[in-house]
Amino acid sequence: MSPVSPTPQKNPAPVPAPSPAIPAAPIKAASTSSGKGGLGLGFVVLLIGGLLLVAALLHFGVAPKLAAKTDLDHEQKLNTQRVVIFGVARLATPKTELPLPGTVEAFQHASIYARTNGYVKKWIADIGDLVHEGDLLAQLDTPEVDQQLAQAKATVEQAKASLDIAQSAADRWNSMIKEHAVSQEEADEKNATRNVAKATLDADTANMARLTDLQNFKEIRAPFTGTITFRDIEVGNLVSSGNGSGIRELYRIAQTDPLRVYVDVPEASTRSIQPGVSANIHVPAYPDRLFHGEVVRSAGALDNASRTLKTEIRVANPDGVLLPGSFAEVRLELVDSTPAILIPANTLIVNAGGTQVAQVEDLHGQDKIHLTPVKVGRDFGTELEIVQGVREGDRLVTNPAADLNDGALVTAKPLPAKSPPAPSTPAPKA
Repeated sequence: MSPVSPTPQKNPAPVPAPSPAIPAAPIKAASTSSGKGGLGLGFVVLLIGGLLLVAALLHFGVAPKLAAKTDLDHEQKLNTQRVVIFGVARLATPKTELPLPGTVEAFQHASIYARTNGYVKKWIADIGDLVHEGDLLAQLDTPEVDQQLAQAKATVEQAKASLDIAQSAADRWNSMIKEHAVSQEEADEKNATRNVAKATLDADTANMARLTDLQNFKEIRAPFTGTITFRDIEVGNLVSSGNGSGIRELYRIAQTDPLRVYVDVPEASTRSIQPGVSANIHVPAYPDRLFHGEVVRSAGALDNASRTLKTEIRVANPDGVLLPGSFAEVRLELVDSTPAILIPANTLIVNAGGTQVAQVEDLHGQDKIHLTPVKVGRDFGTELEIVQGVREGDRLVTNPAADLNDGALVTAKPLPAKSPPAPSTPAPKA
C-alpha cells in the first residue's frame, strides 16, 4: 500500500486592508460609543411623537364627542325641566284711576205740601218748569181760614177795649190810693184786672197772627230755584195741611245745578280720598261726553255692611243735561305719594302655606323656584297691590301649578307680549 499522503493545508486568504477613506478603527469606535446614546434619543423621539398623536386623537376625536355628549346631556336636562311663564312685578304709577258706580242726585230737593186747608183755586207750574225762589206755583181757596181770621181780628178789638177799661180803672185807683181814699186791696184788684186784659190781648193777637200766616199759605211758592219734577194738583182738589198719611203731595222740586254724585269708595282706597280729588263722570245718555267734578266731602265713617266710604262729588250742570237719579260711572283720579308694587293677579298662590308667589331666581345660570310669602293690599282686577314680600322687577310665575315646589329647577320664559288684533277681512261680495 502506498503510504497516505497528508492533505495539503490551504493557507487562509489574506484580509483585505481597510480603505484609506474609512479607517476600520474609527468605525468600530463610533459604533461602540453611540450604541446606548442613540437608543435613548430614539425613545425620546418616539415618546414625544406618541404623546402628540394621543393629543391629536383627543383633540380631534374624543374631545368633540365628549363636548357633544355634554351638550346633549345639558339639552336633555333642560328638556326634562318644567317650563314656566313669568310676569314681572312693577311699580304702580303715583296717579291712578279708581272706577266706581255712582248715583246722580239733586243738590237739594223738597216735597211741597199744603200748609192750610182749602181747595185748589188754580195751579201755575208744571213738571219740567224751571222756577225761581218765591215764584207762585198754585193758589188755594180757604174760606174757613178766612172766617177764622175775621173772628180773630174782632176778638183782638174786644181785647183792646177791655184793656183800655181795665187800664183806666187801674190808673184811677192808683191815684186814689195816694190820698187814702180807697184801700190797697181794691187798688191791687184793679191792677190785676188790667194785667189779665193785657194778657188776653196778647193771646188774641198771637192767634190772629197765626191765622194770618195760614191765610198767606194759600199761595204756594217755590222754596228755592229749581225744576219741578212732580205735580199732583188739579183745580178743585181738596187739600189738607201737613204731610202725614193720606195727605196729598202737591209738588216736588229739585235743584239741578250743581248736582251731587255719590259713590261708595272701598276701604282699601279711603286713604287717598280728600276734598279736591278730581273725578271724571260718564253717563249712559251721553257716551261721548265727559263731565268733570271734584270730591267735596265724605261720610268720615265706613258703612258697617259694605265697608265702604260714602263720598260726595260736586258736578256743575249749567245746561241741565244731567238728570237726578241717573246712573254714572265715576273715575276718581287718586294720587298716591308712596306707590305700591303691582303683580299680575294670576301669580298669587293661596294654600295651606298662606299667601305666596313663586319667584324665579337665577342660580348660577339656572332658574330656581323660590316660594315667597307676600302681603296683599288692594285688588285692581287684573293686578294686585303687594305691600310686603316682592320688589320691583322680580320675576313671578303665572298660573303656578299646585305641585310647584320650592327649590325646583325650571326653564323660565317671559310672558309673551300681546299682539294687536289682525284687521278683519271684509266678506267677498256675491
